[in-house]
Amino acid sequence: MKKKNLIYIISAVIVIAIITIGITYSLWILTREQTGENFVKTSCLNVSMENELNDISLKNTFPLLDEEGLDQKPYTFKIKNNCEDYANYEIDLEMLSETSLDSEYVKISLNEKGDKGVPTNLSEYKKYSNLKISGTKEGRTLKTSRLKPKEEKEYELRIWIDEDVTTEDNIMNKIYKSKVIVESKNTDKPYTESILNGTDPVLDGDLIPITINEENGKVTRADETKKWYSYAEQKWANAVILKDGKSDPGPDEPIEENDIESYFVWIPRYRYEIFDEANYNSLTTKSNKAKIINVEFENKDEPVKMGSSIGQMLTHPAFTSFNTNGIWVGKFQTGYDGAATTKNAEVNPVDEEDAILATEKVIIKPNVYSWRNIQVAKAYTIGRHYEATLNSHLMKNTEWGAVAYLQQSEYGSHQSIRINNNSDYLTGYAAKNEPTTGFTGTNELCSEHPDACNEYGGSEQGVDGEYNTNYFNKVSVIASTTNNYTGVYDMSGGAWEYMMAGIDDNSTGDGKTGKLTSGRNDLYNSGFNGKFACPECDVNKGNNKDIKELINGIDLPTDERYFDKYEYSSMDTTFNRGMLGDATKEMGPFQSLYGRYIGSWYGDEGWFPYTQYSWFRRGGCYYLGTGSGIFDFDASSGCITDYYSFRLVLAF
Repeated sequence: MKKKNLIYIISAVIVIAIITIGITYSLWILTREQTGENFVKTSCLNVSMENELNDISLKNTFPLLDEEGLDQKPYTFKIKNNCEDYANYEIDLEMLSETSLDSEYVKISLNEKGDKGVPTNLSEYKKYSNLKISGTKEGRTLKTSRLKPKEEKEYELRIWIDEDVTTEDNIMNKIYKSKVIVESKNTDKPYTESILNGTDPVLDGDLIPITINEENGKVTRADETKKWYSYAEQKWANAVILKDGKSDPGPDEPIEENDIESYFVWIPRYRYEIFDEANYNSLTTKSNKAKIINVEFENKDEPVKMGSSIGQMLTHPAFTSFNTNGIWVGKFQTGYDGAATTKNAEVNPVDEEDAILATEKVIIKPNVYSWRNIQVAKAYTIGRHYEATLNSHLMKNTEWGAVAYLQQSEYGSHQSIRINNNSDYLTGYAAKNEPTTGFTGTNELCSEHPDACNEYGGSEQGVDGEYNTNYFNKVSVIASTTNNYTGVYDMSGGAWEYMMAGIDDNSTGDGKTGKLTSGRNDLYNSGFNGKFACPECDVNKGNNKDIKELINGIDLPTDERYFDKYEYSSMDTTFNRGMLGDATKEMGPFQSLYGRYIGSWYGDEGWFPYTQYSWFRRGGCYYLGTGSGIFDFDASSGCITDYYSFRLVLAF
């Protein structure tokens, strides 16, 4: 680093004005100093300057460290789209003819307000020759992006002299003048797919639409005016949330995997044709009943379908609870950011406050360690605070069912989803071979035991294992709900996933109108305050049967949109307590095999929650073989266990 005292006199004048080229390509140039808020308008874009002055002056200044440059008061301006269509825009910087200071000596930081600026030499920005205003000699494009209808963005611009400038660079008494240009190139309507009937993906907050390369899983920022999804072709819409300090790169630009914090997949609102009487209240004999489920996409402005018997249409309950045109589902099980081993990802926050703080550790990506050993109440709290403005929450049973039924329709893969058999709980993995049996207690090689195949094993993070392939190996798409990169992963195997769903505590005596139970007893519970379903259980393990409820935990939510509640029962085979659409009772009949309850859809396991295990878990585990699957449902007490994880959903 060169010392500043090498520079004796540097007089660089940087003057920034703002102009806007509108959709009609009319031109406005701001020539007066700004004494208050000033607006420069086009037919769609409205640009306002917030500074008291219309220039940034760096007279008699010294080169600055990047940290000092970023600490300057920024020049700010807002861009708002007043139209009902998307508006593309470009932010440029053009140097006036009297400029004599070369771009290589100038540092720039342009960022959206709230984001961390990234110092960049002006000479590194793309240069263009078709200058937009007269009297300029050089143009650089700083940003290309688009605004959604009625969307507004505020930018901060900082300019300083590079810290590495020396006396040998001969910049004394040089002048630098430039103008910021906000150019509105055109407006476009966002892409829609007619088959979706108005249930196209809704983007808000930090969600950025993406496309995924079919060969290697790499991500590109989608151009929303072009075809970026097609449910008719089993290509579901995907979006990402970037890590703090990372800005939207703009349409058709690549997004580095290291810049991504979380992936989400859009599940459009639909109604489905009821296909089973779902009247199973005991074990009988399972059969092969898997079929393609008839699905019709339904806009929320249409009348809700209220079917209740075979052949009738039912609006899926996952969408009616929030009255949305769809939900964004975490593409993978939730991971623990920064975990370098599977053990590092086993974290149960101490209390509600600690759980809120733990939201910063949420990461929803492939090849990361699944967050496990966490109680339901802590997972719920993390979910509600992760992206509160997007109504984030812990996945419900009905929402799992919405993904499962869409997968089993013509718009999904409609086949058995390959298990994630990675015993290190790495997300997005797929077994190399299809399991042929359920849980056997051994790790059997398909090559040696083709009729008893139940392979599983770990691997290095992001590397193919002996028995499985990682997400970025394109073979992994067999573990996706679409049989391509656009689907949801980890819905078969990996870790079991807790749902925000459980049984009634029977406090009213009818098993239907009480609250959710806290769990089994003071030894095994969800961390939610409430009654225990079986306080007399496990006395020999240290449980105190005289403690009937939890009172020092986290309060249960009262908003019924955030949980699914099921009828109380002391029996785990009364499957008819399930809800239509939740992928439980419609998956019968059920049979006891291999010491487990097995349903009629791909042999996936099916146990219904009851007094000893009152909370739902879904998807199965890495070692469960054919018992794992998207139609697997099971029961747990809600406590910490090193093979239970969770998934997040956005509904707005």
